Amino acid sequence: MGGSGSGDKRSGREREAIRDRISGDPCWIAFQGKLLESGRSSRTVEATSRDLELLAGIMEGVLGTSSGILWEKLDRPKAVRFIKRLHERGYASSSISRTLSNLRGFFRFLKKNGLISDDPFRLVSGPRSRRVLPAVFSEEETRKLVTLPTAKEHREEIPDARDRAILEVFYQTGVRLSELCGIRWGDIDGDVSSILIHGKGGKERRVPLVGEAKEALLSYRDRIIQTGSPWAPSRSGLDHVFIGTVSGTFRPLSVYQIGRIVRKRGLEAGLDRRITPHALRHSCATHLLNHDADLREIQVLLGHASIGTTQRYVHTSLEELSRKLSKARDGDSPP
Repeated sequence: MGGSGSGDKRSGREREAIRDRISGDPCWIAFQGKLLESGRSSRTVEATSRDLELLAGIMEGVLGTSSGILWEKLDRPKAVRFIKRLHERGYASSSISRTLSNLRGFFRFLKKNGLISDDPFRLVSGPRSRRVLPAVFSEEETRKLVTLPTAKEHREEIPDARDRAILEVFYQTGVRLSELCGIRWGDIDGDVSSILIHGKGGKERRVPLVGEAKEALLSYRDRIIQTGSPWAPSRSGLDHVFIGTVSGTFRPLSVYQIGRIVRKRGLEAGLDRRITPHALRHSCATHLLNHDADLREIQVLLGHASIGTTQRYVHTSLEELSRKLSKARDGDSPP
C-alpha cells in the first residue's frame, strides 16, 4: 500500500520514526506473536505491521505517536475518518479492504485481551468490491475445446492424447488446476472409473470418471503404458499422470504448463475469448446445474467447504432460464 500517488508526504525520517514505534509497541509485539503462533506467514505479519504504521501516521494527532501509541484513543468516528482519508489519497478499494481486515484483526485482539475498552473498527464497513463473474464456456464451445486434440491429423500422438485427457478430465470433474497437476496413476482406480483428488487443507475426495473423460484417459494410458513408451511410469520414473519433457527430461506438468496447454488448445479451437483453465471448472459446475444437478452434488464434486462458494461458481444462462420458464408456461405442469 502507499507508494506513488498515496499522498504520503512524510519524510523518510518521519516514516522511520513511526516504524520504530510500531515495532517496539507492546500491543503489536503481543499480536505479532499471536499471528506467528497461529501459523500466519511472515508476509501477513509484515503487511499488518505496515497497515498499523499507516494508521499511526495518518492518525498521529489522535494516537499520540511521539510518546507512545495510545490505541484506546481511536473510536469509531475516527476509524471512519481514517478509511475516508485512504479514499481521498487514491488507495485502491482492494488495498483499503485488505488494510481494514488487518486492522480489524488487531483491534479485535486488543479488545479480547482487555487492552482497549471498545473495538473502533467493529462496525466500520469497507468499500464494496465489484463482483466479477467468472468466465464460462457454452457447451458447444467446450465440446470444440476438449475434442480438438484428436479431431484432426497430428504428428505428436502422445502429447495430443495427453492434452485431450487433461481437457476432458478437467471439464468433467471440475477439479482445481493444482489438483489436476497432482494426480498420480495410483490415485486412479483399476477400472478408471474414479480418481482420488488431494484437495486443499489435506482434504481428499473421490470424483467419478465416465464417458469421454474415461475414454480419453484410457486412450492416453494405453498409448504410454501398453506400447512401452518412454512416457510410461516404468521408464520415465514418474507416477504423475500428466507429464512432459524439459530438455529431454520428463517432469510433472506445472500449473503454468497446463494453463498454457488450455490456452493453446482454445486458440486452435477458434474460441474468440480469453481462455483460462479455471473457466473449465466454472463451466463444469454451470453445465451440471443447467442439466438439473443438485447444488450440493456440485459442491461435493468441486470440493467446496461452503455451498455459498459453489453458488458463486455456477451460471445459469438466460437462454436456459428462458427455456425452463417457457416450458412451465406452456402447460408442462402435472394435470
